[in-house]
Amino acid sequence: MRRRVLFAAVLALAAAACQDRREKAMKQISHDEEILQKVNGAVNEVIRNSPDCEVAKPLVKEAYQRIDEARTQLSAPASGQTLEALKVQVDRVAQICP
Repeated sequence: MRRRVLFAAVLALAAAACQDRREKAMKQISHDEEILQKVNGAVNEVIRNSPDCEVAKPLVKEAYQRIDEARTQLSAPASGQTLEALKVQVDRVAQICP
């Protein structure tokens, strides 16, 4: 009888620990998504205005600034890779509009 109670208690603790880890992971992902949306908005403005270098140049600076700020705030490795992909897009426009 004691073994069953002890086993049930261990299972309950294990289930709670797994759920807590999942909740933390989901919160981190949501946090990273919010940050990446802001960066993505800045990058989209750069790309949208890339045909007009006079308009794009200040937007490139702003996009780089948001990318730098986001680097310190992101937690998931995949988010870092997404951020680098966005930076590459800004780099391309920066090369076109020196």
